[in-house]
Amino acid sequence: MVGGEHNAMMSLLRRRLFATGPALFAAPALAQDNFPNRPIRLVLPFGPGGVSDTLARLIAEQARPLLGQQVLIDPKPGSNGVIATEFVARAPKDGYTVGYMAYGSLVTGPALGVPLNYKLEDFQLLTAIFRAAQFLAVAKDLPVHNVADFVALSKEKPIPYGTVGRGGPAHILLEMLAGETGGRFENVVYRTEATVVQDMIGGAIPAVMASLMPVLQQHLAGQIRIIAHSAPRRLDVLAEVPTFAEAGYPSMTFRYCHGLALPAGTPQPIVERLHQDLSTAILTDAVRGRMTPDMSPDITTPAVFAANIQNETKVLAAVIKARGITAG
Repeated sequence: MVGGEHNAMMSLLRRRLFATGPALFAAPALAQDNFPNRPIRLVLPFGPGGVSDTLARLIAEQARPLLGQQVLIDPKPGSNGVIATEFVARAPKDGYTVGYMAYGSLVTGPALGVPLNYKLEDFQLLTAIFRAAQFLAVAKDLPVHNVADFVALSKEKPIPYGTVGRGGPAHILLEMLAGETGGRFENVVYRTEATVVQDMIGGAIPAVMASLMPVLQQHLAGQIRIIAHSAPRRLDVLAEVPTFAEAGYPSMTFRYCHGLALPAGTPQPIVERLHQDLSTAILTDAVRGRMTPDMSPDITTPAVFAANIQNETKVLAAVIKARGITAG
């Protein structure tokens, strides 16, 4: 996002945030409590390193002068984000615990029917942070240059492809493609996307569905080929690579998100204050500049964010049921 687009988004954000005008600035509870009057904890479902950790720390840094308090990162990795998410759901409803919410915790876990000790109603969602796509890449020696080739080859013999888990967005998208085309694809679970890519280069596996950064440099170096992605339009960094919609599969237009949430029942004036300042922090050049080329900020009102999550959960649950996908 550049120049005029950034200014337009900031202007829209200000209009949305201040639409409640007097309610925001005259809220007696907020004034009496002088919120925030101590540091705020941002609970992260990932360990150190990685794009999400970097973004969370930058958001915390950019929000500090706006809130007048430190925002401390509290990593609680494990169980695909469930540990951190449960912690936020049970935290005091005072605004001093904010959850960095992963897509698996918000959408794919519930869509899969995974037993969880929380539900969406346990959270006051604030806003998404970003949206990002998934990328289908193949080994350079595979006789495949587009999605049609990929599907046709799979009908001769099932094509194994690597992902970082059963029931995640990558797995669901390939099952969608199988359902629409009759293609045959076998999900092979790896611990990391980078490991899949190395195995592709070494000839151990022919394909991967992954996020952008593990496949981008190897594609540009000619070691693998990205043949399609799930973003709604082509990316400048991959101008030659079509979207799934362009390949004839508009239903595979998909971008996962990460977001921010509070425990349900947090007082509305505090919700509004945190939404305002954290959204502004996300839209700073410092945060946007560290997003990967396929990411875009996705600032919404809490109500719109909640509606988006509910809708996406229903859509993915339908695919999961139709294709018999299970978690793992």
